[in-house]
Amino acid sequence: MMRLSQLFSWSSSCCNSFNKKEVFRLKKIIAILLCVSLVMLFVAPVSAAPSGAPDAQKLYQLNIIGVQNPKTALMDDSSGRVIFVPLSGPAKIELQEGDFAVLDANATDGAAVFQLPAPGLDPYVVGQDMTDVDTLSDYSVYVRSLGKPGGWTTITTCAELVDSTFAGLLSGTFVKTLNRAGLSGGLASIEQVSQDITMRTKGKTSFTNVTAELTTIVFKVEVDTTGDGLADIIQYVRVPIFDDIIQGEYWEYDNHGLKLLQVRFYDCQTDVSLSDDPSWFPAI
Repeated sequence: MMRLSQLFSWSSSCCNSFNKKEVFRLKKIIAILLCVSLVMLFVAPVSAAPSGAPDAQKLYQLNIIGVQNPKTALMDDSSGRVIFVPLSGPAKIELQEGDFAVLDANATDGAAVFQLPAPGLDPYVVGQDMTDVDTLSDYSVYVRSLGKPGGWTTITTCAELVDSTFAGLLSGTFVKTLNRAGLSGGLASIEQVSQDITMRTKGKTSFTNVTAELTTIVFKVEVDTTGDGLADIIQYVRVPIFDDIIQGEYWEYDNHGLKLLQVRFYDCQTDVSLSDDPSWFPAI
């Protein structure tokens, strides 16, 4: 590319061989080119955001690393942003409410502990009146797989159900939940971060929004609406982590060779109700 000094020198030499009208036109063209170049210089972005990431401030980044051999070092000083999990098999990542921090990075010899804020959501029954129900999260969670191609994982949010009335949200009397048991206790959400999202393929990977899957639990509940003690309908209830309806929240991380999952938390909202499966809605 021609430097400004070279451009001016070239224009001066050319002007000596042109008449006044031609000189005026040449200077006008050069001035327009310079203006366009300066505008492009200052408005062009410094770098593009990774594919799939939102146009929002990144609050925190957590790297979940799969390792072949268990870690033996003490990793509870909360100084890093990494959690180690087995390269193959399930692991438990306990969740605590607070500012973003890794409190225990080792899930290869027990449970890791990750601290994150409450998502600012209300529990609700899918398909019922959503008036005054907050379904917009205070932050959003995105993931993408990195490292050697071929691995994948599933992540399921689990917790103990401590209020079988679901804070009075059910339209009948609670009978039982149909959720499977979590591998480390409690009940597992019927919704999860699936293999389709985390499969590490060749080439560049994209971020996927998993706010609903990692900050809420969907319960499938049998309900008695007639009072005869028998279940006659099934309802689906979405409960955010750290709500009083549940306790002992954790992520069940079932790894199948994935070496690195990048988890990012962004300062933007997600409507978790958009993740509700149409099959969960009551029949009309």
